[in-house]
Amino acid sequence: MPNASRPRRLSRLRQLLALATDNWPARSYLAVFAASVPVAFLFPESIYATGHLLLTAPLSSLGMVLPFGPGTEGGGAAEALAIAFSAVWLLLSALVNAAALGALAHHVRDLRTTGHA
Repeated sequence: MPNASRPRRLSRLRQLLALATDNWPARSYLAVFAASVPVAFLFPESIYATGHLLLTAPLSSLGMVLPFGPGTEGGGAAEALAIAFSAVWLLLSALVNAAALGALAHHVRDLRTTGHA
């Protein structure tokens, strides 16, 4: 029954995407992250060039301890794979951070509506 777990996995992914996109703080975070990525390519000597790394700080730094990333030796295919892995890891980190921010915004909203805050 490997197909029995598939709907549950998809519902968790939908929950993560919903938390990351259904409120203004999370959407604003994703917009700032999306704006910071081109800045790194357009102005690499700027102080804002590392903004996308700082915005995804807790999780994106975990990828730095792996011996797999931009600058690995081994030719074009290894470098392309390393850059792709780093880009996917950075995007996943941004999505998880946006979901955490969205969950926090939901929690604060729920506390305000119940009158406990």
